[in-house]
Amino acid sequence: MTRAVCIACNGTGKCADCDGTGVNTHLNQSEPKCRSCAGSGTCSDCQGTGRYYQLPPTIQDLGLDKL
Repeated sequence: MTRAVCIACNGTGKCADCDGTGVNTHLNQSEPKCRSCAGSGTCSDCQGTGRYYQLPPTIQDLGLDKL
């Protein structure tokens, strides 16, 4: 496993939609909390770490042994 920079927040760990404030920036909605992070302000993809784990590619079974 390798660790890479989170694409959703560019490694900041902050929610990209509300820039980490937790406030809903969409004025046409009555919900005061950000819909992406539920008001926490942290990136929902990386849980605020700024990084995500990238699994190595897996070997695909082509079913050739059944021939």
